[in-house]
Amino acid sequence: MGNQSLIRGAALAAPKFNDIGAVAKQAVSGISEYYLARAAEKRQEERLQKAKVETYLNNMPAGIELSKIPPAQQENVANWSKQMKFEYAEAAKVLPTLEAGSEAYVETMSKMTNIKNAFVNLNNNLETFKANKTEYLKSSSSGALSKGNNSKQGNILANIYTDESDMIFDANGNMAFQSGDQVLNINDIPDYFNKDFKSADTLININSDIYNAGQKLDPTMSNMYRQKILNMIRQGGRETTLSLATDDLIQEGGLGIVDEDLLYNPERQEELEKVVVDNYMNILNSSANSGYNKKQAAIKKSQKSTSSTAYKYGQSTRDDLQIYSQPTKTAYASLKSEIDKIDNMTLLPQDAKTGGNKIQRKVDAINEVMKSTNSSFEPLVEQDGVIYVPDEEGNGTAIDLSTNESLIDFILNNIGDGIGDDAKMVLRQQLKGLKPNVKLTGDPNKL
Repeated sequence: MGNQSLIRGAALAAPKFNDIGAVAKQAVSGISEYYLARAAEKRQEERLQKAKVETYLNNMPAGIELSKIPPAQQENVANWSKQMKFEYAEAAKVLPTLEAGSEAYVETMSKMTNIKNAFVNLNNNLETFKANKTEYLKSSSSGALSKGNNSKQGNILANIYTDESDMIFDANGNMAFQSGDQVLNINDIPDYFNKDFKSADTLININSDIYNAGQKLDPTMSNMYRQKILNMIRQGGRETTLSLATDDLIQEGGLGIVDEDLLYNPERQEELEKVVVDNYMNILNSSANSGYNKKQAAIKKSQKSTSSTAYKYGQSTRDDLQIYSQPTKTAYASLKSEIDKIDNMTLLPQDAKTGGNKIQRKVDAINEVMKSTNSSFEPLVEQDGVIYVPDEEGNGTAIDLSTNESLIDFILNNIGDGIGDDAKMVLRQQLKGLKPNVKLTGDPNKL
């Protein structure tokens, strides 16, 4: 019984799994009417179990903690306690009349000890029952119980933990529950498990990454993701497998598997794992294709806009850049700001007579930009009003950065490995479209 987990807010914001409805339909196609009817019956059983718990909790006084002995069972516990105390008192009354060390004396002492131990044992069983009952009621009322739990066993749990089954006790303080002719010891109460929110969240994040990458899954990548999902399932065991197969963490009804023998027969675990992995791989492939199509559409759109000098930073920029990674978007915002500063750099008084300081300050500004985007970048140097790209031998190659366009080309060609070529192309188009080209030489009052 695990504690309830919560889906992270990021999972809710991620792109949803694509075409999962179609996948679910494929999973149930060709299933017999019997399986469909049984699936409907199972859903009804789950609704009744949840309603039973809600009714039980609603009838409890507000602010009252679950008692160790439920009110409905207090009479049974009182009767057992009364009987055991009577037997202890009778033994204690007889004991002084017996010869110390005799067989009768030893038997009477043993009986009194056993009765004491029975009270301890019963108290421990009641504490265990209270803890298990509290956890079950919390899970049920919050909707955390997995639909992968066997619904028949769910009926047993609902009856026991809402006090509809009578408690019975033996002379040793062992506790059991009776419903009709069925008697179930406390240690034999069926276990249950909650929805695997963590694994579902992992799958949502994988799906989001694949979608945002904008690339179709080749055989190598498909095999990698398949193995990753399989490893996650096998690490979580049957509970994770059943949760991902049945719970509505992504889609109501889970994967739509209604074959109960496939779900609940441990001997078919590997078969169930394959069905689950195949379904989620279909979903991931669909997401990859959708992301690829969107990315290609954005690239084509940006290519068509290259000839326009009036390309403004706004919705069009967000449309073209949103398919790329966060570093690309961050680079655009940073470069736009820094290039604006370089383009509109204020002249110092002495710059009116000589351009030396002006060009040096321009070099310093460019080096600062590159420092934040490429840690291995060798800083530019300025000498006699000429900008050089240094080499390992201490020499340099002169470079012309006199225009907005040449400046942007230089920066993007040296920006580092964190941004792909196609993203650089879009960045180049967006940055060059911010304003008409500005000459950075000539009139000393313009830089």
